[in-house]
Amino acid sequence: MLSIFNVTVYADEIGSEEEKDFLYEGLKPGETVVDFYYEPVSEDELIYENEVLPKEALTENESIEGESVSPMSRRKKWYLKGGKKYVGLSYGSWRYAGASTISGGVLHASHSSTVANSYSGSLNVTKRDLNAYIGFNTTKSWSKTVSYSSPSYPSGRYRLQYRHVYKKYKVKQVQAYHPRGRVYATKYVYPKRWIERNYRVVKF
Repeated sequence: MLSIFNVTVYADEIGSEEEKDFLYEGLKPGETVVDFYYEPVSEDELIYENEVLPKEALTENESIEGESVSPMSRRKKWYLKGGKKYVGLSYGSWRYAGASTISGGVLHASHSSTVANSYSGSLNVTKRDLNAYIGFNTTKSWSKTVSYSSPSYPSGRYRLQYRHVYKKYKVKQVQAYHPRGRVYATKYVYPKRWIERNYRVVKF
């Protein structure tokens, strides 16, 4: 049985295999997940899959990409093309939340943890250009304090763990002499925007 705040969800009701995999990932033999919680995000941290780029980012990017190329400075450059495509959620590894018990009861966690946006893949443009293009800072990090108490569990041994959750995007980079010219190479970079932490209670 999985408790998500005041909503009860059973394991066989979890939809996709990906969701089941992320919930049970990293468990050792004899361990089982007895509860799962997600950290609610504030409205200013909430990110929608169909979000559009801010006008400022588009304007700045157009000036970056719209450079004229003179015969004297003719060389291949990397350009960002096609906007950003949402490709799904990305999960960090499960970590101990600083709380455990060997006799059941309530698990407590109070920790300050740095959370951060990031990117993976091959970055061939500057970070500044990428940030302007996608509409968020891929190198931003900040501290977020969390205090958490679980329900009371019967006698047994339990651990509280957490993991970071990101929204992942795909951005195409092309190499050309001019933004509208022939493409000589294509590479992708994957910006990741932090959205929340998940928690799970593991019985061992």
